[in-house]
Amino acid sequence: MRRRPEDAVMVKIPRLKRNNLREEIVRLIEEALLAGELRPGDRLVESDIAEKAGISRGPVREAIHQLVGEGVLVNVPFRGTFVARWTPQQVEEAYTLRAVLERLAVEAAMKHITPEDIAQLQATVDEMDRCARKGEVRGLIRLDIQFHEQLYALSRHSLLQEVLARLRRRLYCLVAIDEGYALHRDEIATDHQRIVDALKTGDTAFAAEVITAHILAVGAEVVEQMRREVEG
Repeated sequence: MRRRPEDAVMVKIPRLKRNNLREEIVRLIEEALLAGELRPGDRLVESDIAEKAGISRGPVREAIHQLVGEGVLVNVPFRGTFVARWTPQQVEEAYTLRAVLERLAVEAAMKHITPEDIAQLQATVDEMDRCARKGEVRGLIRLDIQFHEQLYALSRHSLLQEVLARLRRRLYCLVAIDEGYALHRDEIATDHQRIVDALKTGDTAFAAEVITAHILAVGAEVVEQMRREVEG
């Protein structure tokens, strides 16, 4: 049975220790998105999250406010807070922007990338391959994120890293409807291996083209899945 948008979703929230509670709640919501426990249009209830976490509503309110500001969640007057919905056009725009930004990240990284840096990226791809062979889709998702975060860090461009991180968080809610990880898991490591191989050549223009093509292809697939879901 399909969820109704007005139904609150029961996110798995452990009781939290008294550290940075806002950041912990943000992390837990992100994990629920990546695990597919939260989908676009699902409603979150501040009091339910606070009760499950064993904390006051203040940090939860702050976390929700942050994620609303980043476009991950939306507030609907008189109805509540929901996971943002995307249109195919918005997804296409987001991935087009991400492709441009990751191209910049690769171009910046190529100025000072070392064999050790490439070895770390290779290790992540090798782990992707292991997860794909075992059918560990969640592990594959996390390694995909890790790989791109490694690339961002290699750019040494702090503002670019921040913008890319915010954009990727906005895209987390699409994981629940993205069948690519399950349907094409064997291809994911191969796609990222192409990126590593391009970096190894030392050819900045070639590496930039490879990362751009990769991001645009992923975006096109997500858009196609969304359109099929609407038509179905």
